[in-house]
Amino acid sequence: MKLNLKKNKYLYLEIACVAALIVFVIVLCATKSGGTEKSIEEISAPVIKVLQKDRMTKKSNADAIKEFGIDVSKAEGITYYANDNIMDVSEMLIVKLKNPDDAEEYETAIKKRIEERKNLYKSYAPEEYALLEESVVYSNGNALFYCTAKNSNELFEAFREAI
Repeated sequence: MKLNLKKNKYLYLEIACVAALIVFVIVLCATKSGGTEKSIEEISAPVIKVLQKDRMTKKSNADAIKEFGIDVSKAEGITYYANDNIMDVSEMLIVKLKNPDDAEEYETAIKKRIEERKNLYKSYAPEEYALLEESVVYSNGNALFYCTAKNSNELFEAFREAI
C-alpha cells in the first residue's frame, strides 16, 4: 500500500512539473514574438545619430521602391539613406512592417539588390565589393534592418538597442 502512495505522489509531481513547463513555454512564446511597438521614428533616431552624415543622405520612399522593388504598402514606415555618389555603395534601410510575415519578402528584395550590386562592382571597385560582402541584413518580427557601410556593425548595434 505504501509503495502505491509513493508512486502516485511521484506521478502527480511529474505531471505538475510537465504542466508548469508547458505553461512556461506558452507564456514565453506569446510574450517574445519579436519585433517592436515603437514607431519608425523611434527606431531610426538612434541609428541616424551614428550615421556618418558625409557618407549618406536621406532618401524618399520612392527611392526605396526604385532601388529595392519593395511594396511600401506593407510597411508602417521606412527610413532609407544612401550615398549620392554612384561609386559608393553605402546605404541603410530600416523598415517597420505592418505584418511580420512580410519580412521574408523584404529580405529577398534586399539580398537581390546586394547580389546585383556585387556583380556590378566586383570587377572595378574591390573596396565597394568588400563592403557589399559584409552587408548586414537582419529582421526581428516586424522590424527590418539593412546596411552596407564602413560602420555597418555600429549602425546595426544602434538599431538592435532601439528595437
